Amino acid sequence: MTPAEVAVLLDRLAPDLDAMAAPWSVIGSGALILLGAPVDAAADLDVVTTVDGARRLRAAWAEWLEPDEPKAPDGPFRSEDFARYATPWGPVEVMGGLHVRGRRLEVAGVIPAAPEQLRILRLLGRPKDLAKATLLEAWLAAG
Repeated sequence: MTPAEVAVLLDRLAPDLDAMAAPWSVIGSGALILLGAPVDAAADLDVVTTVDGARRLRAAWAEWLEPDEPKAPDGPFRSEDFARYATPWGPVEVMGGLHVRGRRLEVAGVIPAAPEQLRILRLLGRPKDLAKATLLEAWLAAG
């Protein structure tokens, strides 16, 4: 998705996300785009929320739910409720109760600030996440 498509997707979904009465945050490439970082595209919008929030979205977005294999419970990332959605505006992944390397991921803010995004990207630690962290650091250093 282009930066404009990411913005439209979040604009369309924000009322449902707010209505689920659970905290939620956008992370990953979509969040970097929304912060204004020089990211050209995002494969999807990554939303982290509580297990209860993810279940409410599962009910609200049932028509968009994509059948998927659950992620391995012993992998580095585990969501207590994980779902992929094919919305009319673009793909969304919802991670309810996300654990990274055995610890629940705590996220601050709907679109966490750049330092919080850096923390999350480093914690995830995959090569693609570390590359995004490097890009974000360079963008911040450039002012």
